[in-house]
Amino acid sequence: MRMSWAPGRLAAPLMARMGVKRLQRDESGTTAIEFAMVSLPFLMFVFGIIGIAFNFFIMNSLDKGMDNASRLVRTGQAQNSGMTVNQFKQKICEDAGAGATASNKWIACSKLQVFVQKYPDWQSIAPQPCVNGSGQAVTNSASGSDQIAQYSGASSDIVLVTACYKWEMTSKLPFLRLGNMPDGAMMMQSATAFRSEPYSPAAP
Repeated sequence: MRMSWAPGRLAAPLMARMGVKRLQRDESGTTAIEFAMVSLPFLMFVFGIIGIAFNFFIMNSLDKGMDNASRLVRTGQAQNSGMTVNQFKQKICEDAGAGATASNKWIACSKLQVFVQKYPDWQSIAPQPCVNGSGQAVTNSASGSDQIAQYSGASSDIVLVTACYKWEMTSKLPFLRLGNMPDGAMMMQSATAFRSEPYSPAAP
């Protein structure tokens, strides 16, 4: 009995098996798949570091502005010079980093609220809230043209100065929610309490 050999019949299954093996060995797309799996957590981590770093930077800047401006009240310079509420607020903004140009301006003075309160003794001091019960920023009702002495008192008085700054960058950060307000912004608070020095009032 004579058998005929057909190369095509043997080649087809062989080529199919070779094609499967080539597909099994092809790992050229694994890097892209792995990157897609880790990119989201990685970006969240990066933006988280950036957001926290900016948070510390803005908070430290606000504390610096508060310390410098409050010293004028503590020593009586603000009272004796007739500094107004708006001037005191502007002093905090400038020392905190509200530059004259957009390139060096990282504190928006329009988002800053400043409260100056005098107390008869240390036990009477009550913290000034920056947010009301509805989660909205508290606004100072004092007139900006009022003299700061009207709220800080005279020499040797106990004074509480509170700065509330609504930092809106947190509402723009992708992936993360670092804000503590309904619109995603973060309310920052800086406060200092002191007894004014026994300075001499300015001559009339």
